Amino acid sequence: MTNAPADQQLFLISQHAIDPGTCVVCVEGELDLTTAPRLKMALHEMLHAGFKQIVVDLAEVSFLDSTSLGVLIGVKRSLDPGARLAIVCKHPNVIRIFEFAGLDVTFATFSDFDEALAHVRGSADPAS
Repeated sequence: MTNAPADQQLFLISQHAIDPGTCVVCVEGELDLTTAPRLKMALHEMLHAGFKQIVVDLAEVSFLDSTSLGVLIGVKRSLDPGARLAIVCKHPNVIRIFEFAGLDVTFATFSDFDEALAHVRGSADPAS
């Protein structure tokens, strides 16, 4: 039995469809230079599968770097007209990173999953 190095953080990513047009990509751990490519791959898989409403659930993410922000920006730019993307983030450090980068106004960010889901489905106030 081998043990992972103590400094290696747990990173998990999952994706699932809620309905034929809506999917969720959930991330847990730290999003950085080494893990951002997995987020990019997961999001592109969902886009290529035809999903138009995407919730990126970062509620369990404790750190996010500029590489990960770049992935999210790239995905947002590649969305088809009418497609919607919402981000769930609860960790104060992650929220601050979005704010410091000025991306809290670029992305629809929510602290509650249900609000993010309502937004991508078009049933939430776009100003929220």
